Amino acid sequence: MKKTIYICTSVLILLLVYGCSTTDSNGDESGNDSDTASYSLTASASPSEGGTVNPSSGSYEDGRNVSVTATANEGWDFVNWTGDRESTDNPLEFKISSNTIVTANFADLRSVYSVDLTVADLDDEINLEIGQSKDEDFIYAPPPPPLGSLDARFLADGEDYYALFNSNLLREVSWELVYQSGNGDVLTLSWQITDTQMEGVLTLSDSEDPAQPDQLEIDMQLENEAQINVIDTDRVFIHYRLD
Repeated sequence: MKKTIYICTSVLILLLVYGCSTTDSNGDESGNDSDTASYSLTASASPSEGGTVNPSSGSYEDGRNVSVTATANEGWDFVNWTGDRESTDNPLEFKISSNTIVTANFADLRSVYSVDLTVADLDDEINLEIGQSKDEDFIYAPPPPPLGSLDARFLADGEDYYALFNSNLLREVSWELVYQSGNGDVLTLSWQITDTQMEGVLTLSDSEDPAQPDQLEIDMQLENEAQINVIDTDRVFIHYRLD
């Protein structure tokens, strides 16, 4: 009888011990809670139209390696990360040790500006216009006048223009200006820039290659006039490059 009571008591104790112990999804017994903490990640883009971040949120165990990538939309450029982590690295990589909020900052590269250009000899003048805008735009030039008459126009893809606006998504743009004088050997080029958003360099040059000017190179944002000898050349180039 005593033996039976001893066996029953032992079985009851075993049931109590093992019956109260459960196993979670990570294989840890609930009676021995894991000491590993979890932290949240929240990432966003500023401004929101500038780009995206991936991932934008998540939960990670303490000490886990985290990587967040910023992707700029067309016409924008990634600048840096701010918030709980500050860096210019992309992707942003770190070991998480607390709830973390970061922001990917983007810069707007979409240039918007216009240049009113006047070409004049001793007797006459012609007004032209170039620039960059959201919507490309142009005005065709009429057929060239006979020799001995003032003429000035932009050439592009076999067409002649009095006004030529290129896409504001382009980081580099060039315009070819051809001319002839009606009176005198010198033309005066003068211009006025309407700068809505212009972070680049605008240069008047005698070379088609902006990196290799011959004798003429003028910063059109610092100067507003140039004298051109038509005996030396019949064209100049205007180059815009976003810094």
